Amino acid sequence: MTDWYYEDNGMQRGPIKECDLVAMFVNRFLSLETRVWSADLGAEWTAASQTKFKDSVRVVPPPLPPLRDAQTANGSVEFGLQPPAFPSTTPSIGSYYAMLLAYSPLAILLADVTAKAAKLDPNAPDFNNASQLWWTLATVFTAILDARQLFQNGLNPRRRWIAPFVLLTPLGYFWRRAAILNGGWRYLWIWLACTLVCLIGEVGFIFDV
Repeated sequence: MTDWYYEDNGMQRGPIKECDLVAMFVNRFLSLETRVWSADLGAEWTAASQTKFKDSVRVVPPPLPPLRDAQTANGSVEFGLQPPAFPSTTPSIGSYYAMLLAYSPLAILLADVTAKAAKLDPNAPDFNNASQLWWTLATVFTAILDARQLFQNGLNPRRRWIAPFVLLTPLGYFWRRAAILNGGWRYLWIWLACTLVCLIGEVGFIFDV
């Protein structure tokens, strides 16, 4: 089948197989006003309602007339062609939850600083185990929220696994996230930098600098 590209909130998405794009219209993930492009359309982006996809979703009629079955259309295969320049800004794959996760190592350091200010020993086993447990739970929950937001924004329509990779530490999560989205590596570098700061701070507490 022909590879297609589509507009999502002013951003270019694709390539995607025709059958997958049809499914997104049928399931109401995209409206028929969405602009699409394939090699057959030449140099213009066209509203889906003016293409073969217009038959993939039927507008619900008034109560009396009967509903008709949805239809789909087949296309031919084209290789080596790219869509024309899309009039949009650079795709934004930023996320509030991803940013929280990237800076999460600083939460451990903040907990230790707070304990030190309260004249508690941040290296005490009970305190250390409790803070690690709460940090792990918060990290997993934040990763799940971030993965859900990516799906809702149409950035991961096939629901490829992302959140479980946080069990390999956020390093594994951000690597998987960036690999699927083809971007967003800055969160990985932020997390590494924050982890380094946290480690330096922990060493300071161990030696009571």
